[in-house]
Amino acid sequence: MQQNDFLSRVCPVCGSKTLQSPAIHSEVRAESLGFEALVRHWNGFFKEKIFFTYARCGGCGLLYAPVFFNEQQLESLYGQMPPNMSDVPIDALRRTQYGYFTELKAVSELKGGFIEVGPDIGLFTENCVREGRFDQYWLFEPNRDVLPALSQVVSGRQFHVIHDMFGFANVPDSSASVAVMIQVLDHLLDPVSTLAELRRKLAPGAHLLLVTHDEASLLRRITGWRWPAFCLQHPQVYNPKTLQALLEAAGYKVLRQTKTVNYFQADFLLKHLLWAFGIKARTVPDLGHLTPGLKLGNLLTIATPTVDEK
Repeated sequence: MQQNDFLSRVCPVCGSKTLQSPAIHSEVRAESLGFEALVRHWNGFFKEKIFFTYARCGGCGLLYAPVFFNEQQLESLYGQMPPNMSDVPIDALRRTQYGYFTELKAVSELKGGFIEVGPDIGLFTENCVREGRFDQYWLFEPNRDVLPALSQVVSGRQFHVIHDMFGFANVPDSSASVAVMIQVLDHLLDPVSTLAELRRKLAPGAHLLLVTHDEASLLRRITGWRWPAFCLQHPQVYNPKTLQALLEAAGYKVLRQTKTVNYFQADFLLKHLLWAFGIKARTVPDLGHLTPGLKLGNLLTIATPTVDEK
């Protein structure tokens, strides 16, 4: 296999090959370049914007990239990524994650088994440890560099850190009451099979909490193809309807969908917005420690496994 042999895909939700027009693309399309040329564009926010062209599925409406990195290439790229959102102040990240947690707390008893896919350093998990009564934690985190911090979060609890991102065979069937995937689903090449496999690990009445980017958001409509979530890491992006279609295909029922509040330090946010509007500012004024909470285009979804018909 040549390193620039990209993957050709049908819709990962419904399997349709039909595409609607127009496509959404960067000025330089990723599929026009080779793999090696794209490696330097993989990490970081503030760089030339290049991504694989997105098209809307003619069947279910999912916005996805029909050409994308293959699994070998993705393994290489993710293997050298820094911790998630490491450029964002930790206090802002904690406030954002606690907002997600309050949505879970409203529907869950916070006991039984807990699964999180992609916990990074454990900023969501720490809320579950502090306020929940979970008796077992399964944490799927491929980045071994964050293991000390993540292990400290669940110190004194029964826990397993599994470095295979989707090694769900490590979890007994029907053993978890909660599963969490924050900014993970947008990255999966085969989201239906991943969610279906995860479903087998969930007890009846369990809750699945997902946070994804929302391609139907106001920010997406304002910024067009410069929307930050159009990037090399995302083979598809969702809106409320296409996410519901995905979950139903994988055997779940959607209970709630809501826009999330995310906290960012003001100068970081300003720089992000300038780049989103095509203004490539290398520096911005120091705005102190102002950390506003804004609804900027993320979607939180809570679902539950459907009951199998006898």
